[in-house]
Amino acid sequence: MAVYMINGVSIHEGHTGWRVLRSGTSTQGGITNNLIKVSTPNRPGYSQAPSTFAEQVIVLVVRTPRNRLDELLALCAEAKTLTLNDDPLRVLNVELASAIPAGDAPFDSVFDVTVTLSAYEGVWRDRDLQVVGPTDVTAPVQNFSILPGISAPVFDGDFFLRGVFGEFTLLDVASGSWVKTIRAWPGTASTGLLYVGSTQQAFSANESNPWVPVSDMSNYIDVSGNGGFRMAPMLVSGNPKNREVQLKLTTLSQTNTTLRIRARRAYRMG
Repeated sequence: MAVYMINGVSIHEGHTGWRVLRSGTSTQGGITNNLIKVSTPNRPGYSQAPSTFAEQVIVLVVRTPRNRLDELLALCAEAKTLTLNDDPLRVLNVELASAIPAGDAPFDSVFDVTVTLSAYEGVWRDRDLQVVGPTDVTAPVQNFSILPGISAPVFDGDFFLRGVFGEFTLLDVASGSWVKTIRAWPGTASTGLLYVGSTQQAFSANESNPWVPVSDMSNYIDVSGNGGFRMAPMLVSGNPKNREVQLKLTTLSQTNTTLRIRARRAYRMG
């Protein structure tokens, strides 16, 4: 049976007496898509639009001695992350929905606490950021294959495009989403454009410290609609075991131009 940690603290531990019970525990999640349906008058069915996926609910039934009940409830009240002991490099970002003990305090020596957590992103994430590059940009159209093993879209990835590239478009092949300039970028060999995925903003930044914004330059870019730019999984040759993000970068010039990308991979819950 999998052993879980809340905020890095195991909830299946000998010295505390806590035990995660198989009965009542539900952690698989699965896939629940929120379908966006656009109907057209006098036409059957609906037009397909990019879907999003729903939050997932995690239920853990934890048995605790009576003298450890308050400690367990205090841990649950501060729940921010859920991890597996045998896979600590993946994390669920969570918040507590409820933690309900079953038992009679004056008589019972142990309680079964039903802990309900909302995995509000609906996906597992890498604990650590992956940084790809810098990769030299040497052609007007250049393809990049990154983030192998991904199985869910990443909406908060960042990239830093350095150099004298004039204008650019970065396209995610799987989703069709994009970021592009709407005017010539005033780049130099030592500066570039930093795109922050979590806010969909663009900043100038320095090659020496590419992930630190200097000046807001969001008026230089446009971002696709329907949720904005994302890095989505693509099945390589249709093989579901072989998944990656495929990006296509188009630039007007390639003088001293390099691309860096950083992101935490996302995985479907299952």
